[in-house]
Amino acid sequence: MQKISTLLFTLLLSATVAKAQLFVDTTYTVEEMVFGFFNNNGVNISNLNYSGAPAALAFFEGSQSNIGLNAGLLITTGEALNAVGPNDTESSTSNLQVPGSSYLDALIPGYTTFDASVIELDLVPTTDTLCFRYVFASEEYQEYVGTSFNDIFAFFIEGPGYSTSDSIYVPPSTYVSYDSCTVFCVDTFIVLLDTFCYFDSVQMQLICNESSDTLTLWCYTDPNCEPDTITYPGYWYQSPGGTNIAQIPTTNLPVAINNLNQLSYAQYYSSNAGGLTVQYDGFTTPLWAKAVVTPGESYHIRIAVADAGDAAFDSGVFLSIESMGGDSLLPVEPEFLAQPGPDSNTFFFQNSTLWATKWHWEFGDGYTSEERNPSHSYAQNGTYQINLTASNWCSQETTTYVLNVGTSGTTVAPEAIFKIAPNPTNGAINVQLLEEETAPVRLLSLDGQLLLEQQVQQQARLPLDAYGPGVYILQVFTAKGTFSQKIIRN
Repeated sequence: MQKISTLLFTLLLSATVAKAQLFVDTTYTVEEMVFGFFNNNGVNISNLNYSGAPAALAFFEGSQSNIGLNAGLLITTGEALNAVGPNDTESSTSNLQVPGSSYLDALIPGYTTFDASVIELDLVPTTDTLCFRYVFASEEYQEYVGTSFNDIFAFFIEGPGYSTSDSIYVPPSTYVSYDSCTVFCVDTFIVLLDTFCYFDSVQMQLICNESSDTLTLWCYTDPNCEPDTITYPGYWYQSPGGTNIAQIPTTNLPVAINNLNQLSYAQYYSSNAGGLTVQYDGFTTPLWAKAVVTPGESYHIRIAVADAGDAAFDSGVFLSIESMGGDSLLPVEPEFLAQPGPDSNTFFFQNSTLWATKWHWEFGDGYTSEERNPSHSYAQNGTYQINLTASNWCSQETTTYVLNVGTSGTTVAPEAIFKIAPNPTNGAINVQLLEEETAPVRLLSLDGQLLLEQQVQQQARLPLDAYGPGVYILQVFTAKGTFSQKIIRN
């Protein structure tokens, strides 16, 4: 069945649905997320690299969605922001013009992949088992199951006990296909006031949700049509990227559209037709990829997702923070800077808080804001206490700074309270207090774990040799508040 692109202009009236609850943030780097989530007591990570479109990588919080994971890292074959619900189209797509993956091509012989997003890293485990929790989601579900479009996800591992290439036999499988029953499918451009409607080919009815101008797929299928039974022969495939451990449970089948769906291994599949929180038409239940490893040995990991058959219709993988022994909770660490505006009474607030999904500002003059990076103008000169409260599904923290308005004594920036050098560092940092004789300092991992606590007398050298490469938070406690700054350990 071909994907037909035809424009049809339609004006629809008003309807309202609940707002999406999946949170997606593309401002994070792969280093911040991988080191922040997974570089812990269970593994030491190095040589991290991401290949793919920057827009395809994001942090997500899914605690209030139906994706089944609280939070983690999202990699997609399109724009990650398109993952946010509601499910108001069967054809959300972004052709990012990036190549596919030869490693994924080898897992699905006869298919060519496109728009691949790949994370590679080396790790040394301290335990004997690595576990990765994930959900694979796609816009190819359900109408393209059993067709020539077969988007795929894989999790390759190389190292002791795992070869650099792997020969795997996939047994014959049978699918039920409604391809021959489809009367027509067209991409439809909806011009609307504040309503989105589309025809659901499964429920055979018009569904209306709140949305904006968008492109959707309308398919009409004869409900009395007898489906075709398609049998795929068994085959061997050679995996050049190592051993793929992201397999359908109890099988050696890779997780791909034509392998896991509403007709095949349906116990691991969830339809999202009409869902309010996630855009993808369907996704797997939360699955585990597990590997038995040797503590102290080095392993190479390759996490990859791609479109297959063409570059249209997005797919994505939600990788949980609980993977590789990560914590199930993700504490926020409020942090911001105040930058002077066009006059002495206006400030722009640059928010660098990690893992938050909501922000509440109190500017000390009775005004507040819920914006992530607000600006504010004060009516009078004076000293104001600014409170930033940041939160996510499991954590809420407040940081306080003092701002002198209309004078040269702005003390919001941590750099006005203490200095750190060098940053980034290869092994140690020097902390110098600028306003106080003594102050307690703490070094935290990005997940909030206390690594080091020390009293500083004017200045001190803090060794970081015991901690691996990654991003850390240094907190300094003073009479004016708690000041935080990111530390990068190379």
